[in-house]
Amino acid sequence: MDFLSLPLEIQAMVIPRVSLIGDLAALSQSCRSIHRLCDMKTRERYYQIRVHPKDHSINKTFDLMMEILKNPKLGNYVREIVQTRQPSMDHSYVQTAEQRTLSACDRNLLHAAVRKAGFAGPQETAVLNMLMQNTTRPPGENNESLMFSNSAYGYNEGQIHGTFIAQALAAILISVSPNLESLVMTQPFSVFSGFCRGGERLLDEDDHFPLHRFLRQANAKPTSAPYLQNLRKVYMIVDDKDSDDRYYMAIDFLECATLFDNLPSIESISTDALCDDENCEARVVLEPRSSNISRIRIAHSSLPSKFLVSLIQSCKVLREFQYTIGGRCVLGGWYSPFDAKTFIKSIYPHKDTLEILDIDAERNMHYFHPDYFEQDQVDQRIDERSLETDDDDDDERQMLRSSSSTSKSLKEFRTLKRLSVGIGFLVYFAMGIRENNGPRKPFLLPEVLPESLEYLCIRGYEKGKCKKWDVHIDALVVSFVSGLSGLKEITGIEEIIPNSEDVDDPDDNEDLLWSPIYNVDE
Repeated sequence: MDFLSLPLEIQAMVIPRVSLIGDLAALSQSCRSIHRLCDMKTRERYYQIRVHPKDHSINKTFDLMMEILKNPKLGNYVREIVQTRQPSMDHSYVQTAEQRTLSACDRNLLHAAVRKAGFAGPQETAVLNMLMQNTTRPPGENNESLMFSNSAYGYNEGQIHGTFIAQALAAILISVSPNLESLVMTQPFSVFSGFCRGGERLLDEDDHFPLHRFLRQANAKPTSAPYLQNLRKVYMIVDDKDSDDRYYMAIDFLECATLFDNLPSIESISTDALCDDENCEARVVLEPRSSNISRIRIAHSSLPSKFLVSLIQSCKVLREFQYTIGGRCVLGGWYSPFDAKTFIKSIYPHKDTLEILDIDAERNMHYFHPDYFEQDQVDQRIDERSLETDDDDDDERQMLRSSSSTSKSLKEFRTLKRLSVGIGFLVYFAMGIRENNGPRKPFLLPEVLPESLEYLCIRGYEKGKCKKWDVHIDALVVSFVSGLSGLKEITGIEEIIPNSEDVDDPDDNEDLLWSPIYNVDE
């Protein structure tokens, strides 16, 4: 049945369920009646709301929030909220004189929204006070005092004040946006909270940042809150305005994941430019099979295998995993080795659900050198690397000792549709993990690919560089051309796709630096 032939009341019910603004725009052009129902001008105004602690942004966002409080139907149009200020230090909020003048009716609406968002007692009073500020400058302070206040720590009172205001605005906006699907945000708690507090979860009375508190409470009781029920994806902004964004930077990404992992509709969490926080003495431990997150994307980053294993094992179901290095410089010059054997063990329990796998870290897998494949030394080199690991990697192996002794080869991943990896990782994955020193059975690559595989991207392959690789790729091409393979597309054979790598010198290689999607200074 044609959509236009449906009764108007049915059309009016369907249109709000179309989440992509582009699809709605195209639909609105089909006829005048649909155009009126779509109300694109209003939808575009509320579709994405940005919250940034600059005076003009704060006031614009506050006005949008009040419009929604006065007309709750407008909150149904909000699909994405972007919050772009990360707390630089752990502070308590200092309440100051209110700077806004609201009518009694508007103030009652605002007060009711704060209570509905779950704030009570002293927190309710503090959040209301934050919302009643119309500038990041605390009353009684002048520009000169703000400029030099706490300058040794790289922040000032205006930045601190603005961070609290932005978080309060974001929390209330989320609470009045029932159809919210996407959340883009910075870490909502102090950068150094893990170091200062030994990695322990903050108690409610110690949690001064309203957005952090709001998200923790909602995730703890996901079915009791009328908000965040439709949130599907979260993107964590890593860039800190006070740091050199040419280098990988640390946030407590694992703790951030625990702010969303119980939500009923959550699917994915992603980030860029992330590195591990060496100052975090006791990171959050993610419980195995506890998270509703099923898609993880970490790009342009530098992380140890233990970090990735923890994320993977926390998923009840894993459908997509992407991890790529490159685009930033490693502070201190140390790179994060990638343990292919441990990684394959960690994803093996998800062999019946994994659909997309993209690993671009072969530059950090030195045991996949072509000579080691030619001399059948790959297993030996990987085992030697394991013997050289430190105690932290012993903990990593401990997490995986309960796994079965099967080969854990690529062919066993029965639902895999898209695979993007380096040539060395591809061949090793196809061989399967060898748990003993016995000989391997000979094979050709097309014989051990999952039947479900539709797309294959091979990075770093150059014909003539390794004879054993050439034999596998030649057989793969024959299978693909003959139509015997289920593959629909292969890239990286005729044209070399280079493996990503860390930027050695950010001063000399500016063209290799990754540019942030979201600007924290906007």
